[in-house]
Amino acid sequence: MVHAGIRPGWRRTVDLSIRKRLHSDVLTSPIGSDRAAAILAGLSILATLGLVAYITLWLPGLPPFLPLHYNGVGSVDLLGPRTDLYKMPGIGVAVLIADLVVATAVYRRERWAALTLLGTSVLVQLILIVATINIIRLAFGD
Repeated sequence: MVHAGIRPGWRRTVDLSIRKRLHSDVLTSPIGSDRAAAILAGLSILATLGLVAYITLWLPGLPPFLPLHYNGVGSVDLLGPRTDLYKMPGIGVAVLIADLVVATAVYRRERWAALTLLGTSVLVQLILIVATINIIRLAFGD
């Protein structure tokens, strides 16, 4: 019989240490009290809500199918229903959540990295807003 030197309750010890680490690093992170982080997260949320409002405002006047993507030559290579425009704020929300999770995890060690992630989320929201405005503008032939 070969003895590997592993204690019988090792899994429980690992689970408890992971939970303790998660609780101490992520759940009690001071990112919530950082004014710059709150402003960046708020701007990202505001931009997403503004994009949803913009799409909702224009949606009834749009044709049933829109050109959603253009190739390098400038011709349409993807058509989709107008409700596919709501995928843009969905992408923005996914980016915001991912950036918030990672920023919260790294905030204690690297404040600037966390703020950069949240700033990137704002930038992504702005890019999505510009893309959506262009899709709607091109649907009217501008």
